[in-house]
Amino acid sequence: MGFLDSLLGRTKGIAPKVNDLFSMATAYITLSTEFSLQPTGKAGICFKPVESGGFAQCETEITELLKISETVFELKEDAFGYAWVNVSDPQFENVVSDIHAVSSTLIDGGYGEQILCAVFPFRNQKSVFWIYNYKRGKFYPFVPVDAKQHKRDYAYEFRLRSVLGPELPIEQELERWYPLWDVPL
Repeated sequence: MGFLDSLLGRTKGIAPKVNDLFSMATAYITLSTEFSLQPTGKAGICFKPVESGGFAQCETEITELLKISETVFELKEDAFGYAWVNVSDPQFENVVSDIHAVSSTLIDGGYGEQILCAVFPFRNQKSVFWIYNYKRGKFYPFVPVDAKQHKRDYAYEFRLRSVLGPELPIEQELERWYPLWDVPL
């Protein structure tokens, strides 16, 4: 940030962190053995779309990239106007790689600051979402119990955190464990 930027009160956004995203590719084994949680074979990345030709080109690159990788994917918009790229593959490692590729394409296109999060759903008797916050480079669990009343299972989330702590970079500030109700996955 230059002198003029600081004088005018302009700030640079936080650059997204993607390196630790791949740790989910191995942590799912612990989720399966310790909690009987199975990956759904899906994941999504959420970002704020921008009205520009450059951003449209970036979206086209993402679409072409996913077609080449032969991944089943869809583009959606949620109720808040955020765009989602949802990918699906029976091999969980491919899902993680595809989410990484989408985020890298957005970052390389200059739109890294627009990325909100990536979501990896798992299921047993409960639905468990592992959310990756790109700005913090950290994961946190989200276990909804009653979406209509916005209730979540904090005890189960804490248990997940304690077991997966050695394998995943876990967000330590609990107030940053934002719930994502109605994830379009």
